[in-house]
Amino acid sequence: MSIFIIFWYILIALVPGLFWLYFYRRKDRKHPEPLKLIVKVFLWGMVITLPAIGLELAADYFFPYSNSTNFFVIAASALFIVAPIEEILKFFVVKEKVYENSAFDEPLDGVIYAVVAALGFASLENILVIFSEGPDAILLRFATATLMHAITSGIAGYYLGLLKFGPKQKNFTHRQKRNFMIQGLVIAIILHGVYNIIASTKTALTISLIVMVMIVMYFMLSRSIKELKKIKG
Repeated sequence: MSIFIIFWYILIALVPGLFWLYFYRRKDRKHPEPLKLIVKVFLWGMVITLPAIGLELAADYFFPYSNSTNFFVIAASALFIVAPIEEILKFFVVKEKVYENSAFDEPLDGVIYAVVAALGFASLENILVIFSEGPDAILLRFATATLMHAITSGIAGYYLGLLKFGPKQKNFTHRQKRNFMIQGLVIAIILHGVYNIIASTKTALTISLIVMVMIVMYFMLSRSIKELKKIKG
């Protein structure tokens, strides 16, 4: 494979993530986040993909699931292995790298930074996919997998935004704060897991079900963004 093809594949793989990054950054155009920090979180999202792959491979070694056609194995691995690993690691990037940063100064920032970390994660995934399956795979990932990562993490980020700026959440005890973060993560994990389960099926309804789930998830995040915009930072 020539250097030109390698460069072209990487460029194509980055397009979905950069498109959705532009799309969701516009939600915060009145108070845009520092570009330097956006790039940092995006790159950390890419980095965190590697331990995610390592953990999933380790889990697959002890509980073989990646090549299984058994629905219950597919569902269990989606909900209890793949989705938790990926959502927790994406959430970790935001919580550890930017949550205490002075730039995280309004409720919507929880969603924005979570989406950015998720798109970094999805972008490296896209690069790996395009080299293994070819450029045609990006067409489906553009409107499904890449967007799914952004939305599920964005929903978890909504909880971070509320945790830091929500009038009720500001007075939470340490235990309540922990439980609130877990609640956001669990919702993100369930949505991610449901998407993976549907995407793993090979029926005439698969695409239709994915579209329906993506529409529901999209409006869930949109509603969350509107709610956060009503809160003063």
